[in-house]
Amino acid sequence: METLHIELDIEVEHRTAQVYQRSANAFLLQLQQRVKTWLEQQAQSVRAAEEADPWQEFLDKIDEYAVDTGIADFSINHEYYLYGGPKRQ
Repeated sequence: METLHIELDIEVEHRTAQVYQRSANAFLLQLQQRVKTWLEQQAQSVRAAEEADPWQEFLDKIDEYAVDTGIADFSINHEYYLYGGPKRQ
């Protein structure tokens, strides 16, 4: 089993200990729910960051950025058209 260590402000730690001493089960359930909520929020943030990947967005819209040059063999002979190199076909 893996463990997670969280550092708390000393005041928060003291208040947590006081609450825990009064009602251990209720406190543990509440803590578990809050940690679960926090983890879900972090997971959503990570998913949102992955979804907003600019490179993937560019690749998804690559057809919108295409320019019709009127040159049928441009992809094959781009060096010829851009730099004056020899034609391949």
